[in-house]
Amino acid sequence: MDYYAISEEPLQASQALKGNGMYRMSVCMAMLAIDLLLKSVLYRINNASELLIGHNHIAILREIETRYPKPELRTIVKLSRKYFNDSRYSNRDNISTFSEKLAVDFIFYAQQVKDFVNNDCLASIDDLQQKFGKRS
Repeated sequence: MDYYAISEEPLQASQALKGNGMYRMSVCMAMLAIDLLLKSVLYRINNASELLIGHNHIAILREIETRYPKPELRTIVKLSRKYFNDSRYSNRDNISTFSEKLAVDFIFYAQQVKDFVNNDCLASIDDLQQKFGKRS
C-alpha cells in the first residue's frame, strides 16, 4: 500500500474544509494525513508491524524514531492523539474546540510530518537492498 500517495487527499481535503469553515473535519483530515505519512515510513521499516492496522500515532513514531529520531514531532503526535476521537465523534460539549486556529495548526502539523518524511526518512541503498533483496 502506498500510504504516502494516499496521504495527499486528506491533506488537501483538510485545507479545503478549513476554507469552507468546517474546522472539525479539517482537523480530522489533517490527522488522517499525519497517520498515513507516519505509516508510509513504518511500512518501509517494518511492513509486518501491527501498528499499521490502528491509529496509535505515538507508538508508530516511537518505532520510527529507532531509525529516524525527531523529538520535535513528539508534541505533534501527542496532539494528534489527543484530538483523534473528538474530531471524529464530537458532541456539543467539545465542538467549540475545533476552531479555525486549530485547523490551521493541524494543517501546519501535517506539513511538518510530511517534511520529516520527505527530508529525514530517506531510504538508503542498504534499506532498499534489505527490503527488496540484493541484486547482482
